[in-house]
Amino acid sequence: MDIRSEKIEELVRAAFLAKLDAAFTRDLQDYVLMDQAERHRFLTLAMAMAGARGLVSEQGIASYALALWYLGVDFEDKSVELKALLAGPLPEVRKIHAMNKWVETVIGDPENIATADQALFMALKLSEPWGR
Repeated sequence: MDIRSEKIEELVRAAFLAKLDAAFTRDLQDYVLMDQAERHRFLTLAMAMAGARGLVSEQGIASYALALWYLGVDFEDKSVELKALLAGPLPEVRKIHAMNKWVETVIGDPENIATADQALFMALKLSEPWGR
């Protein structure tokens, strides 16, 4: 039996998407209102967008997908600082941490992007020992 690496990657990706779908179904009230095909399209888009920003771990993809869910596909456009972070070369763990702080702050006060940017900077400063 010859199992190629592409097939393994496809199976791993499908298993992760199913796990993420189950978590979102359990935890996000409005998510369950979408049909399965719509949810799959959303998660596939989230995974592709996250990957384009260097977020490739399960945690990175899930965090990015939650940001998309809560703030919309254009959420990065709200902050030059967030856009720079996600396009930059920092380790994924630092990007995730800072992005999550930014998202959390925006969810709490959607009109105050400056405060969210400050939360992002503080998260980056505190995570500096995690690597460049």
